[in-house]
Amino acid sequence: MMGGMQIGRVPLVGRQADLDALREEVDAVGSEGRAVVVSGDAGMGKTRLLRDFTEGLDGVVVVRGACVDSGSGPAPLTAVTDLLRDLVDALGVDAVRAAAGPGADALGVLVPALAHTPGDAERLADVVVELFSQLARTHRLVIIVEDLHWADSTTCDIAARLVRRAAVLPLFVLLSYRTDDVGRAHPLRPVLAELDRGRLLTHRPLARLSPAESGALATAVHGDALAPGVLNDIAARSEGIPFYVEELASFSGARLPVSLRDVLLLRYERLDAAARRFARVLATGGVEVAHPVLREVFHGDEADLEDAVRSAVDAQIVVIRDDAYAFRHALMQEAVYAELLPTERTRLHTAYAVALEDAAPTARVLADIAHHWRAARVPDRALAAGVAAQRAASVASAWSTAAEAGERVLELWDAVPEPEKVSGMSRAEVLRRTSAALVSANRNDRALAFAQEAVALWPEDDVVGRAEMLGDLATIEFQAGVSDGIESIEQALAILGDDPRHGVQRAGLLLSSARVHMLNGRQSLGDEVAAQARATAGTSTSAGDPAAEEIVAQALLISATCRASVGDVRGVALFEEARGHSAPFVRAMMRYYINYSNTLMQVGRYDDAVGVAQEGLEYGRSHVADLGPLVMIEANVIEAHIYAGRLREAEQLGGLLPLVEPGLYSAFLRERLVCLAIWRGRIDGAEAALEAARLELDRFGAYEYQTRFGMAYDLGELALARGDARQALSHAQLAWETSAGGVLALPLTAVAARAVAMLRERGEDADIEPYRAVLAGFDAWPVTPLWAAVFAAELGEGPWTAAIDAAGPAYVRAYSRVRHGEALLAGGDRTGAREVLAAAASYADELGADGLAARATALMTDAGLTGDASRSVLTAREEQVLELVAEGLSNGQIAERLYISVKTVSVHVSAILRKLEAPSRTAAAAIYRRSAA
Repeated sequence: MMGGMQIGRVPLVGRQADLDALREEVDAVGSEGRAVVVSGDAGMGKTRLLRDFTEGLDGVVVVRGACVDSGSGPAPLTAVTDLLRDLVDALGVDAVRAAAGPGADALGVLVPALAHTPGDAERLADVVVELFSQLARTHRLVIIVEDLHWADSTTCDIAARLVRRAAVLPLFVLLSYRTDDVGRAHPLRPVLAELDRGRLLTHRPLARLSPAESGALATAVHGDALAPGVLNDIAARSEGIPFYVEELASFSGARLPVSLRDVLLLRYERLDAAARRFARVLATGGVEVAHPVLREVFHGDEADLEDAVRSAVDAQIVVIRDDAYAFRHALMQEAVYAELLPTERTRLHTAYAVALEDAAPTARVLADIAHHWRAARVPDRALAAGVAAQRAASVASAWSTAAEAGERVLELWDAVPEPEKVSGMSRAEVLRRTSAALVSANRNDRALAFAQEAVALWPEDDVVGRAEMLGDLATIEFQAGVSDGIESIEQALAILGDDPRHGVQRAGLLLSSARVHMLNGRQSLGDEVAAQARATAGTSTSAGDPAAEEIVAQALLISATCRASVGDVRGVALFEEARGHSAPFVRAMMRYYINYSNTLMQVGRYDDAVGVAQEGLEYGRSHVADLGPLVMIEANVIEAHIYAGRLREAEQLGGLLPLVEPGLYSAFLRERLVCLAIWRGRIDGAEAALEAARLELDRFGAYEYQTRFGMAYDLGELALARGDARQALSHAQLAWETSAGGVLALPLTAVAARAVAMLRERGEDADIEPYRAVLAGFDAWPVTPLWAAVFAAELGEGPWTAAIDAAGPAYVRAYSRVRHGEALLAGGDRTGAREVLAAAASYADELGADGLAARATALMTDAGLTGDASRSVLTAREEQVLELVAEGLSNGQIAERLYISVKTVSVHVSAILRKLEAPSRTAAAAIYRRSAA
């Protein structure tokens, strides 16, 4: 491997649920056993899963065997031989012979050391089954038989009989097989069916990795961070099969690695000539082709086609999906396509283009037509089809497809005589449509370049078109982080003037202006301009113009957001009206879900915010083809979990981030993840994350107030953690320097109060009054009482108890509990302090605020308020778990380290806290560290 690629063991990704399920199954073995079968296509990670499962199983005898293909059929009894050898290694020859009883000599057929005299080979299966049955009565026994798709009949019989014995004996049997090797006539099928009828097997089919999981695995294999475009390409081409992800990540080039290509072609090369021709025809058409289209291209009678299809299906190369044929895996299509001769490719691509022109003109069909004409080197027809494909993809909100189609059109532009005539539009118009698709797909830098070229090319006499293009440029400038876009919008509005014929266009520009003002924190102006947009579009909505109706919907959303952001609770209610107008429009609905869930967080309705954001994720997955908006909604889900006090749950999210190009969406999510690290108590991790994302945050936060204010809070908290009060104040002053943040300024008042209190402790001071004025400006806002209570308590002007039960972020309430305990301790109330700090440690631990829990525990320890119970009351396993708790590991991480289930870890942790009389994990960890010292 090259560069930073990882050599050796790659982490198991996306299989934690499967691992936990297997561990729970083996933990459940009692007087009766369990039998599980793990299945999946080749490369799904079955062997790696079973390896990780078996490593570290305590007090268990694990025997493992794998069936093998000899090339001409199953190699007989290889798995059974492996099982017996493992058994001898674990228990010794004498113990195995004793357990086998009188039939022990029969085992010598496979393991000569087990025979004293020649045995009866015909009794082998009976002796093996009885051997394992006898040992299951005296040992915790785990039997694993892998790759049953290559099993001979005797091995199949032994495995099936062991599964039946597991129903009555304390025996754990774990089987695995490849689904793509078990066809309709495979002898394993009836064996599994019979066991299923008896309800003797638990099936555990392995799912393909999600795009986020594929990205995580690719990054782990490569060793260095990969660009979002590369990760998306790997995720798409691998289709979530781990082996393919690893191969593609190891080479990360456009061409298939030779090693992977050779593996993929093994099945293809075993086909007869007719089936190979069918596979090449299908590969030219893509991963999936409808029967009527392929029938037109195949050239042969129906019987020949049927025979070829059946051969390819039986060989597990092709699957039938309704009325279409598809390769079992997309990489198989790539490998087979590479086998075509150049003349064969041209002929088949031409045939496909002609055949598809008779099909319904969907976005996909039109894109396919453009692709086939381009591959057949017919540029004029490819260009015309590309324009049609872009138009259809845009209507379907498939922005990546629309962007790709537009870029292909532009590549062909100079190769076609009279391209304007062929396409029906100017190059500037193609650039405009492509830039709009690119920005919707979150590819902002490329969108900006295309939009700037479009403006330069746009005819001066096309007033409406030029104004609309300038409006598009303004949006892209803002999204790309190069300016707020207002100058371009004002230029566009000046071009349009007051001509009543251009009302819808003017309303659209006003909408863009309102959105920029909203995102930049100019909320009152944003609301005012949004109202102008609604009024301007109003005359056209009465005539049923859908463009005008969508403008009204989005303008209502902007007004609702602006009003709520400045502390007007009536803005929250306005979202319901906005939703009614937004329902017919996908983009408006996505903005509804993003803005409304965010607003619910600002008023302290965190569970409602999670519900709305989760609903938005589901809506987005079914209506939007691109990741950008989904990342923004995922960021809101994370943020709502953070505020609700589910910090560990929030930490499990954010998987889409590596797949997204840098932009407003990713910058906002990165900032929230920094805040999460701070509240989890991982200051070093927060500093590192902030530094890694600083360029992105600085660039896109410059014109987006939420990210800017979030960063100010993060930087202030980090400065306080370092004891740098002056630096913390320099970040907090954003609260009063500008009104852009609205209610987002409230957390900064707490940062400022703590910083001023620190200064006063050192005999210094600073002006706190501007922050007091900020709080007074939002006195009617639902979460202001919490921040006002923290502000007063930090300055010694009020009790911490006022903040403990106020509405607002759970972390801040936990912080207030710790500070209340500190105050009681400082006042000499040791009994009260112990009670409050113990409860604070427990509450913080429940939230996942490890730093706060540690702080509360340290306060009790330093003050001598902890009465440590002896660690001698713990079992050996509990000691192991406690040691890992002290290292800061979560239950899931402990489960991975000890190879037990998360549920089992939870039981151990509860027992540890009870026995040690510790109020929290952090307190238990402190007891461990003191006793280990």
